Amino acid sequence: MEPPCLPWLRSFDKPSRLLLHALTSGSSGVLAALRMLQRVQAHEGPGQAFPWQAFTTALCAEEPTLEGPEGALAVKPRLLLLPVICQRNLFSLLLVMQAVMPGGCLGRLLQAMEQDSHVDPWVRTLGDLLRQGARGEERSPPPVPLSSACQQQLRCLCRKIAQNKPEGRRKLNWCFSEQPGAAGDVADSVLQGGKRKKVSEESLELDEEREGKRLLLEEVAFDLPGTQEGGDAAGVEEEVPGETSGDRSAQNLAGAAPESSQQDAAGEPRKISQAELAAEVQSFLQVHGPRLKMLLQKEANHSELSIPPELHILNNCSPGQLEGLCSFLQLSTCPEHLLVCFCSWLLALTPDLSYTSAAILAEQLFLRRVLSLTQPPSRHLMAALASFCSKYSQPFCRVLVAAVLQEPGEGAEQTKLVCELVEECLEPDCVRLVLSQVLEVPLSEKLLPVAQAVLGRQEVLPPELFDLLVLTLCRQAPAFTTSLNYAKLVTAVLTMYQSQVTPAHRSRLAAALDQSNAALKKSLQAVLEGAR
Repeated sequence: MEPPCLPWLRSFDKPSRLLLHALTSGSSGVLAALRMLQRVQAHEGPGQAFPWQAFTTALCAEEPTLEGPEGALAVKPRLLLLPVICQRNLFSLLLVMQAVMPGGCLGRLLQAMEQDSHVDPWVRTLGDLLRQGARGEERSPPPVPLSSACQQQLRCLCRKIAQNKPEGRRKLNWCFSEQPGAAGDVADSVLQGGKRKKVSEESLELDEEREGKRLLLEEVAFDLPGTQEGGDAAGVEEEVPGETSGDRSAQNLAGAAPESSQQDAAGEPRKISQAELAAEVQSFLQVHGPRLKMLLQKEANHSELSIPPELHILNNCSPGQLEGLCSFLQLSTCPEHLLVCFCSWLLALTPDLSYTSAAILAEQLFLRRVLSLTQPPSRHLMAALASFCSKYSQPFCRVLVAAVLQEPGEGAEQTKLVCELVEECLEPDCVRLVLSQVLEVPLSEKLLPVAQAVLGRQEVLPPELFDLLVLTLCRQAPAFTTSLNYAKLVTAVLTMYQSQVTPAHRSRLAAALDQSNAALKKSLQAVLEGAR
């Protein structure tokens, strides 16, 4: 059952709303919130980048509400009106973040919690732990993420991998550079040590051999601390040059269909027929589909979400099997609260899905829903989008953002959604990817706000991408002689990226703007003069 709408959430600023969306996304809400805070810190720099003071003030503000079977009017802090799962995740997050919280914020939240004598027992226990931490009771020194010995073992292993495949050294640069000094407090360690790997900008047609080797290298770099000692490390080293994701995706769990790629007697690879492929997918669905469907519907009715072991089949199925599974589970049309449940599973799933699998899921989960929007997306859909983007933003942009940008028509709601994702969810490399996607299609009034949102992030643009942006603005200027959005975009280029604007850029823009109407031309020429 969908929780009641909380209209006062609209009064929160965007970072605070996004944090609450993440905290409400299920048992993995704390992880989603930490990822969101990492993005804020990467964008704003270290320190108190997130507006904790404003967030605390908004949560402690009192709100009238009806309680009890008789609907008695009462006034409570907004904190106590949040869903229980959100309260639990929030206080779990505060346990990690208390060392970097501004003074007074934690105490105000604890005071607000105490105003309810029937607060959730789990939330009350977390509050007690926070009070102990604030008084310095029973606190042990914060652990560093990795010991020196563990770091040295990782470096040795990565050097062996890089020797076997020199191009892998670029992806493992972190282990060859000098490590920073002693770790700071545990909260900074979580934020800085948790940065997830960057996925190279590859198309959906990546051959599976390259994809498999890339994933194996990145798994060594980021997932090794959780593996077993001894033989596991050697196994990874031997695995790199040999096994590919194509091989792994063909290996199904017990009872699944046989490999989709077979060899004939001469040892030559043989592609299976459409009939064989259909039979394989059907067999796969018969084994794994009903159980997953039952678990999805069952878990969505509970506030506590656990990751079913059966979900690991996503790491072992072929693209055809995954598409068939999505169709069987009706993920493109299922209720949106089930969508949030499924995305919370994906967020906590380890190891990460391959690029191809994540792209298929992005299409199956969101494409139809987003392209059919005629009004602002629901809270559940936004929570699912933010959750998916926090882990699989590259395939998400390649599939969904590209489809929105290329969709004919105005698409006002779709454009607003992409702008919000650019402003709040996407990491810098994906922000640049969105700009390159905008420049691949002819500019229109629909695309100008998206480009404006990208520039508003003020991420560093590669010289070739910035040159292409200026060239596109100049070439297509005749189509926007009276466009206020175009004028805003040119102004953003000249002011936010003044250090990258060269005299050649200015002269091209000045010539292109000659055809603008008098009012826009005069204002843009003033900006041009100021950019010198």
